[in-house]
Amino acid sequence: MKVNRKDSGERYMPFDHFNMTTRVIFNPDTGSKHANVTLSTLGKDAGSNDEVHPDSDQIFYVLAGTLCISAKGVLLHTLKPGDAVLVEAGDVHATRNGGEDEVALVVITVPPLAQTH
Repeated sequence: MKVNRKDSGERYMPFDHFNMTTRVIFNPDTGSKHANVTLSTLGKDAGSNDEVHPDSDQIFYVLAGTLCISAKGVLLHTLKPGDAVLVEAGDVHATRNGGEDEVALVVITVPPLAQTH
């Protein structure tokens, strides 16, 4: 059993993302062999460009703020605190802070991505 303490874990900005900080909760380097779990915060106008993970599913669970999910410039979903979305392997997706307040979300990626930043 492993414990992650508040404010511990590596911080980074994922590739092809902007004005966003991600903190590792668990990943293969910290003992989770089969999943990557992160806490991401998106400032105003923050997000990512379209991306696709051919071999990994991702679950986004919104803790605070408004998160917009789009693909190829088309808005697909607007998520509020308590909402979650499953992005299946191979799905094109982009994220964007859809409001004035900071967005906080937990992201679970299975299997973990080989490159995150």
